[in-house]
Amino acid sequence: MYMNNECPIVHDLSSSYIDQLCSEESSRFIEQHISTCKSCAELLKEMHKEINIHKQQEFSSRLEQKKPFQKLARYFNAQNRFMKFSGYSFWITLIITLGFFINSVGVFTQINREKEKVQLIDQEQHEIMKKSFSLLTDSSHIDTKSLQDVFQEYKGKLKFLAVFSEQNIENSTVLKEGPTYTYPIDYSQAKLIIGEKGKITQPIIPHNYDIGTVAMADDQWIVQYEYKESYLKTVENAFQIKHYAPSTWTVFQIPITLMFIPIILATYWFIQKRIIKQMKNN
Repeated sequence: MYMNNECPIVHDLSSSYIDQLCSEESSRFIEQHISTCKSCAELLKEMHKEINIHKQQEFSSRLEQKKPFQKLARYFNAQNRFMKFSGYSFWITLIITLGFFINSVGVFTQINREKEKVQLIDQEQHEIMKKSFSLLTDSSHIDTKSLQDVFQEYKGKLKFLAVFSEQNIENSTVLKEGPTYTYPIDYSQAKLIIGEKGKITQPIIPHNYDIGTVAMADDQWIVQYEYKESYLKTVENAFQIKHYAPSTWTVFQIPITLMFIPIILATYWFIQKRIIKQMKNN
C-alpha cells in the first residue's frame, strides 16, 4: 500500500478528527487528503464503524442498567396517578356522603316532629275517653249535657260522638284495652249520638273507614267517635308514623355505609404514601 508523507499525519489526527477535536485547518487538511488517498479514507471509515459499534454497545449497556430504574419510575408514576385518583375519589365520596347524611338528618328530624304529633293525638284520644267515661258512671243514665260539653271541647276535630251499651255489642273485648282505631259500630245501636248541632236522632251512615274512627269500652259502655274529614289527614299521617315509620338505622343506613368508602380510600392513601416515601429513602 502506497503511503505519501501526509498519511502518517492523517493517522495521528484521525482520532481527534472523528471526535471533532481538530482545528478547522487540520480538518480541511484531512478532508483534502482523504479525497485523494483511498487508504486513509478507508482507515477513517473503519474507525467510524468501530466507534459507532462501541457507542451502540455502550448505549445498549446503559439502557440495560437503566431498566430497573425505569421500572421503578413507572411504578412510582403509576402509584402517584392512583394516589391522585384516590384523593379525588375520597373528596367526591365524602361530599356525596355528607349530602346523604344531611338529607337523613332532615328526614330524621321530620319523623321526630311527626312522632310528637302522634303523642299529642294519642294523649288527646285518652283524654276524650277519660272525660267521656267519667260521665258514664250510671249504667242506666247518660249525662247528655256533659257529653255535649266534651264534644264541644273537641268539635274542631270530631264529627260524631256516640255511646253504646257494651252488652249489645259483640266482640267488644279488644276495645277494653284502650282507645282503638276500628270500623264504626252501627249507629242504629247507639244510646246517644252527638254532633255539631247537639243530639242526633236521625239515622247516620258511618264512613266505613277504620282509621277515622276510635272506640273504647268498659264493663258497661262503649264510646265511639269519628274524626272530621278536615282532621282525618292529620290522623292518617300519625297512624302511618306510629306503625310504619322507618327506624333510625334505616334513615342513616346509606350515609353510614357510604362513610366506609372515604375511610378506606384515606387509609389506603396514607399507607401507600408511607411505602413510597420509604422506598425513595432507600
